[in-house]
Amino acid sequence: MTQLEIIQKLKILKITCDIDNQYIADYLGMKNARSVANFLHNDYKLSDEKRRKAEELISDLWIGM
Repeated sequence: MTQLEIIQKLKILKITCDIDNQYIADYLGMKNARSVANFLHNDYKLSDEKRRKAEELISDLWIGM
């Protein structure tokens, strides 16, 4: 999954699953909710480890929709 696909899907999940940036930050092991906001605005790229965690989060939540 590309970074843009991850961003798009996380934005959709934030709305449909009522999750916030802090939830995503905790799941991915990011510093805080602001880091997630910066990522969602495509200000920086995720490391390989965080990308795998993001894909896992998307997979887990997408199935529940």
